[in-house]
Amino acid sequence: MRRPPPPHAQIHLPPLDTSCALILVDVFERTIAAIWRAHGDSMADLQALRGIETPRPPDASWESVPDGPHDDCF
Repeated sequence: MRRPPPPHAQIHLPPLDTSCALILVDVFERTIAAIWRAHGDSMADLQALRGIETPRPPDASWESVPDGPHDDCF
């Protein structure tokens, strides 16, 4: 028997005008960036365990040097 997919987060919003929608998008983008800055290593490890190939944002924090060419480190 097939199990139902796990529930996922949803946000139900009322209809927004363009200005409010852009403000909300900006808030979400800033929130995502702040979470990556604070928890970059842990999030990357979790994504790797789940098989997600999402690249880290450029300002994400990590303690180890990522695999690959290291020419851009300096």
